[in-house]
Amino acid sequence: MIREKIIQKYVENKEVLDIGSVGQSQKYGLWNLLKKHTKSLVGIDTEKPKDKQIVQGNMETYSFKKTFDVIVAGDVLEHVVNQGLFLKNIRKHLKKNGKLIITTPNAKWFTIILRPNPTHTTWHDKHTLTRVLQINGFKVEKFSYYYGNKQHYSFLKRLLTKRQAMLVVCSKN
Repeated sequence: MIREKIIQKYVENKEVLDIGSVGQSQKYGLWNLLKKHTKSLVGIDTEKPKDKQIVQGNMETYSFKKTFDVIVAGDVLEHVVNQGLFLKNIRKHLKKNGKLIITTPNAKWFTIILRPNPTHTTWHDKHTLTRVLQINGFKVEKFSYYYGNKQHYSFLKRLLTKRQAMLVVCSKN
């Protein structure tokens, strides 16, 4: 999958914080990929964790009292109540030359219009996502659309879902 290949390149041998670690299913989650390729890995989720590397907390306010090379928020931003507070707290936990990687559904993809996820608080398109990141002190270094988080898509499904989701890699401004 495109998402995993891009993320793996950035997390290789890095100190990584993964946000939303518990809510990820084995099928679509990033946690196992991150475990294999990072130097050190810590997770945070509002749900109760089973893994000792994951703390229960809200990234809008939680303090790790340390910084990370890379912070990954895979399909989390759209669930956050206060995205500004969330992004400002992430910025505090990012090292000087660190990277923030966010994946989120594309609000301009047709199935979101037909059947929005009831747990989402906000939907972004390329422009609103870039803007909310800029307002909160991030510079988008890489932006790409991808066809979602399922392991395998037929050629036709890939064409139909090509812009289903977005991935951004950011640095601090």
